[in-house]
Amino acid sequence: MFSERRKFLQALAGGLPASWLAFQNKLAGAPPTSEDDWKTVKRQFPLADGLTYLNAANVCPASRPVLDRHFEYLRDFHADPSFQNREKYDKLQESLRRKLARLLGADPAEIAIVRNTSEGSNIIVQGLDLKEGDEILITSHNHPSSNHSWKVRAKRDRLVVREASVPVPARSQQQLIDSLASKITRKTRVLAVTHVTNTTGNKYPLEEIAQIAQKHGIWLHVDGAQSLGALEVNLHKIGCDSYAGSAHKWLMGPLENGVLYVRKEKLDRLWPLIVTAGWEQNPQDARKLEVFGQRDNPRLVAFEAAVDFLNFLGMARVEARLRTLVTHLKQKLAANPAVVLRSSMDWDLSGGVVKFTVRGVPTDQLYQELYAKHRIASARTLSGEAEGIRYSPHIYNTLEEMDYAADVLRSRPGA
Repeated sequence: MFSERRKFLQALAGGLPASWLAFQNKLAGAPPTSEDDWKTVKRQFPLADGLTYLNAANVCPASRPVLDRHFEYLRDFHADPSFQNREKYDKLQESLRRKLARLLGADPAEIAIVRNTSEGSNIIVQGLDLKEGDEILITSHNHPSSNHSWKVRAKRDRLVVREASVPVPARSQQQLIDSLASKITRKTRVLAVTHVTNTTGNKYPLEEIAQIAQKHGIWLHVDGAQSLGALEVNLHKIGCDSYAGSAHKWLMGPLENGVLYVRKEKLDRLWPLIVTAGWEQNPQDARKLEVFGQRDNPRLVAFEAAVDFLNFLGMARVEARLRTLVTHLKQKLAANPAVVLRSSMDWDLSGGVVKFTVRGVPTDQLYQELYAKHRIASARTLSGEAEGIRYSPHIYNTLEEMDYAADVLRSRPGA
């Protein structure tokens, strides 16, 4: 394992910024294992002193090696925007495609590089041929970019959108499966589900759901915004038809970059969302879905650097670290009688999202005071079954920060 990682780093060394090499040297060329190692990882992120950032489910900071790589190519691009200088980006984009495919357990021909999860999902929403009366099954906790886009398409084309309720928190994987299976009818053509919900962190058992979808001839699209870069994902093993994710969340990459996977056997069923110069080359694989016109090429290089950063750490190790942080945080919150957890304590039913309320403290008041008084950046849901504060830590956080984020609630902010 170590020799393979050394080869990986040596292969990249010619193009890596000094900050990356310094980071590698601090860890003696090996991935992090101890708490001190993870603190070294934390120092690679330019987070403000005193800020406890717990909002990975929305936007993650990029590491210094990723930012340095981005700035290097941004300067290069604007110093010489000639066709000749920009030729290198074609090869760099294909390098990124190959790395994304390996990260996701897919083939490069199944990977389209898009701008975010919303765009990837909308390619599926708008690209599938559906007829009047066809049904789309969604869940009530899907991101609005998924649910609203399906409802708009349904209104235009006289489709039917059916919605499955989501248990809060989920008691078992079977409960999550049954909540969907019970809503399937003979007219269901698409199932749009979220791998890990951004509301309460419910983690859907995708392999079992994919088997049900295949049995009924239903297209399964997965919103992977909360799993890409947080969990080990193998899309061929899962068996879904499509999956979309963003670079700016758990993958810790640049804004306005994302990925759309479409299973090769299903690519011919999709129309592209945008067609512009380059379409005359008539790509036959997932590249046909990314003919958008001029791209921000330096961002694509930064996207690749973010994947390289994850590969150096190792996705299994990243997921294990996230599990350690989240489990520690949940246990601390659960020990506080004033806290009501809305996320499952079971890692098999949850991801990196932790949702809770504090008895006697209005959610918006708590949200505002956590940041203003304690410098804790979180998120909030103000009403409904998922109401509460959302903490979503990542590898740039420490166990001490988990203690702090839980302990400040004992002082009843705002009370």
